[in-house]
Parts: sequence; structure tokens; C-alpha cells
Amino acid sequence: MKLFDPYRLYTAFALNKDTFGITFSGSEYDDMYSYILIHEGHLEQPWSRFDVPRNITGLTGQVAPDGRPIFYALSDEGEVYTLPAGDDEPGKLKIEGAGVWSDDATDLGYVNSIALIGGALLVTGYHSQLYRVSETGWDWFHEDTLPRAPETYDYLIFGDLDGPAEDDLYMSVTYSPTSTNRELTEEEEDEMDRLYLAGKNDEAYAIRKAAEGPSRVHEGRLYHWNGEEWRIVATPRAGRYEPTPATLADIFVEAPDRVWAVGHNGVILLGNATYGFQDVSFKGDDDSLISITRFRDKMVIASNYALHWFDGHMLSPLRPVLDPSINDGVPNPLKVQAVDDLLFYFDSKHGVRTFDGEHWTQITIPPELLERNFKGLPRP
Repeated sequence: MKLFDPYRLYTAFALNKDTFGITFSGSEYDDMYSYILIHEGHLEQPWSRFDVPRNITGLTGQVAPDGRPIFYALSDEGEVYTLPAGDDEPGKLKIEGAGVWSDDATDLGYVNSIALIGGALLVTGYHSQLYRVSETGWDWFHEDTLPRAPETYDYLIFGDLDGPAEDDLYMSVTYSPTSTNRELTEEEEDEMDRLYLAGKNDEAYAIRKAAEGPSRVHEGRLYHWNGEEWRIVATPRAGRYEPTPATLADIFVEAPDRVWAVGHNGVILLGNATYGFQDVSFKGDDDSLISITRFRDKMVIASNYALHWFDGHMLSPLRPVLDPSINDGVPNPLKVQAVDDLLFYFDSKHGVRTFDGEHWTQITIPPELLERNFKGLPRP
């Protein structure tokens, strides 16, 4: 990757040791744009690229009957792109009503996660959005049963979702609190303007501060769907400096009876909906944990700026080999995923690395693929 690039690695998904997809998205909402790269390592020319005029927030995929990969990329506005490897044209399906800037947006907000479970694509998002997407269209996933925000909370954010089957799903849910701030009166607005013009910024800020109610933060829950109803199966603990339950970032189903979830405040949950969940984290660790997978006989966990082994009790360092000229060699983990006895490490600034248990290998991305105005790859 380049030393500076306005497009950062934003989502990733590996299908096997040779095949993965990654997406690069910008951060400017007046110029939404992403490009999606598919890598098939067994081919002489392994790369395919797709460009879309949206920000991509979710990626998943599967191997088709012909042995070639198919990836599904989700935009925050609710488009689901079907991306076949090679030269075939991508397909697109729009979830009506989702998004913020779309012409059909209905104030539901962004969608942010996509998962392929039991042959079905499931999409989650703000304001209790959960959809089932197929080749023929989309529909709300059992809309009448979806979790709703309790009193004193404004809405729910549905996040990461995983599970062995459509009737055995786990989903991270964030409770977004209702604002306790009151509107300023017309007199207060005028007085603030006068104070700002007079250079009395502290006094003007004090007026705004007086209108603020008690501070409240987001809270996380882990929900389970058994085919008939959703119920809360875990409430992550609060941290030393955070009085409310931690929000969750990633769910990993190792087996039907061994489900992991990680999140803020260093929370690591292990269990299942039948017998319950235990917080197995070390209580002195309050780092934000963002991704978890099982690699051979150990768990690997990514935090905001590091990788870790987890032995069931403690976190210990797992140090990837990175380019010191990029971000001073500091990791910026996006995701860890183990497939075919190989650990994939996706980093938003450093790109893609693999680990075989002894050696780290960098997947070199041709620089032409990282240009917005892609003109094709040079001939071998």
C-alpha cells in the first residue's frame, strides 16, 4: 500500500488460503466511491477489480459450483453488489428505504453488516434494520419479532451477526440513548451570539453546557434468535472507566456450542444460548477488541492497535511483520480470520498479511490496483 492513500482498506473476507476479497473506501460523503479487489492466488493473474459509487461497509462471499468465488459487498446506503470473479458484470440489488442519501431513504439510516448464513444473505443496520436478501429480492427478517428500543433509548443499532443456521443466530445490538439535552431558547441563542462576537467564548459555551442533561453513552447486548423469538443472552460488563455495559464489535461461531463475542472494555464472551455466556476476559484489560478467530489451538484477537494470542485467561502479544515506513510500523487491525490452517490479517493501513504459525507473508497489491482511475494491469 502507498504511504498515503485517501482510500483505506475498509472490509475484508477470506474464502480459502488462496482466495479473499478486500474493499477500499473513502471518507468523503460528497464523493462516495469504493473499489473492491478479489484475489485468486492460484491464477497467473490473480486480481479482479470492481468500482462502485458508494462506500462499502460489509463483505462476505462463497465459492460457486464452478469453483470460482462470488463476493457480496454491502454499501451503507443499502445496495448489495454481487461480484463474480473474472470479467463478468456485477449484479446489484437495492434494499428500499435503507440509507441516508438515497432517493428512497426513509430515515432508517445506514446499514453496516452483511453475513451469509445457510445460503441466505442477512443485512443489519441502524433503527432495528435486519433484512434477508436473495437473488429475487429482499424482505425484513421476521419484522414483527425484531428487538425494539426500550424506554429511555432512542433506537437500536444492529451490528455483527453470525450463527450456524437461520434459526440459530447471534447478533450484537447497541442501545442508542435518547438525548437528555434541551433546546436553547431564542434569548439564549441571541446571548450566545453576542458573547461569541465579543470574544467571550467560555461564557458562550457555558450557556450551551447548561442546556445539556446527564451524560449517557451507548450500551451493548448480545441477542439470540431461535427461529421464533429474539432474546438477550449476554450483557457485557462495564469497564473500569466506563459505567455502562460495553458495546460488542465481533461475533465468531467456533462451533454451535462455542460462540465468542468481543468488544469494548476488553470484553471477551464465550458460551451459547442454551447454557449461557461467561465473561472470560482478564479484568485488567480494557482495550477495545474488534475481531476474533481461532487459529489452530489458540484464539487470536485484534484490538485497535495490536494483535493478541488468547489462551482462555490472558492476552499475550502476536506481532505481525509490518513495513516500518507505513504508520511507523504501528498496526491498525481491521480483521483476523483463519481459513485452511492459515491466518489472514487485514490491516487498514498495511494491507494484507498471512501467518502460517511461523512466518508472516505480505500479499503484494499491484500499485495500479490502488489508483482511483484504474486503467488496467500491465501484461505479464
